[in-house]
Amino acid sequence: MRNVFTILLLLFLLMGCTNTNSQSSYPSLPYGDAVVWDNKAFSVTEEIVSPDSLDMEIGEVKRYIDGNKQLPEKDLDSTIAPVGSKLFKIKDMNLKEVLAIELNGKFYKAVHSEP
Repeated sequence: MRNVFTILLLLFLLMGCTNTNSQSSYPSLPYGDAVVWDNKAFSVTEEIVSPDSLDMEIGEVKRYIDGNKQLPEKDLDSTIAPVGSKLFKIKDMNLKEVLAIELNGKFYKAVHSEP
């Protein structure tokens, strides 16, 4: 009986040591406006890019993802742009950090930041 009491006491103490307020390192839904290129998620900003600042076309959206239901996971997935929207390299900018996406005839800056 004493062993059972000791085990229950230890379990009770261990339960008090858990952190119930910890945040997951995984993104939660809904997912923001994003596009995936080169296996990296780029957050689409409200900053408009001049057509003169565009370099070469680097791809186009292949799959629209509802960010309220799932996360974009494949190259050329987007939670904001419809299928067929074009992606561009921006002149004099590092493509690993920033690109432009065409939406409704305008070009918006999308940025990637390493976690």
